[in-house]
Amino acid sequence: VHDNYTDYPVNASSIATANLLSHSKQTIPHYYLTVDVTLDSLIDLRKTLNSNLPEDSQLSLNDLLIKASAAAMKSCPSANASWMGDSVRMYNAVDVNVVMGNGDTLYAPLVSGIDSRGVKSISDEISSNLSSIEEGAVGGNPSFDAVGTFTFMNLGMYGIKSCAPIIRAPQAVAVALGAAENRIVPKEDGGDGDDIYDVKVMLTATLSCDHRVVDGAVGAQWLGAFKAAIESPETLLL
Repeated sequence: VHDNYTDYPVNASSIATANLLSHSKQTIPHYYLTVDVTLDSLIDLRKTLNSNLPEDSQLSLNDLLIKASAAAMKSCPSANASWMGDSVRMYNAVDVNVVMGNGDTLYAPLVSGIDSRGVKSISDEISSNLSSIEEGAVGGNPSFDAVGTFTFMNLGMYGIKSCAPIIRAPQAVAVALGAAENRIVPKEDGGDGDDIYDVKVMLTATLSCDHRVVDGAVGAQWLGAFKAAIESPETLLL
């Protein structure tokens, strides 16, 4: 304690995370791509699915967005990879670290095989992880220490418009989402007279890429597939 400041010690896990992120930012050649995504169809799908589920087992919009990220990764498997120094390792399964927290500490537990799982299964595991954080029962849970093939972060609940996340080595991409908000956009058919605008629910998605693994064309393809999965969400049920 000093007259002008106070130093607060941090635990070993926080130090390890800080060191990992510092190393990643310094050694991975980051670049960033951003796209705006319309959510209306995804919101309608969520309402339909939740109408068949009990109140305590409802799907969140975030659950569906995570599934959409899996669909994008399957459409663009070159991004589901790691730089190995003298080769690029491509992974068969899509395993995501989902960033979540309790207000004081952020965690990124692993949710494995999201490409081959239904939305409800993904939702149940995320809910279980959130419960572990709230109950202080993170210790001993191996999923909280495991590293997947990419990272998913949604900062919408904090009112953030967009975020460019740090890639977590050895992953090659990380996606971050901003807040869902009503935006006025031109009507797709051009409208009639003065009626030329629509109000759509939209968010901004930013993909951070390791340029050694994912070049600009591949990154653009990934975001295009992510946008398509959200705006035509029936494909998420296939």
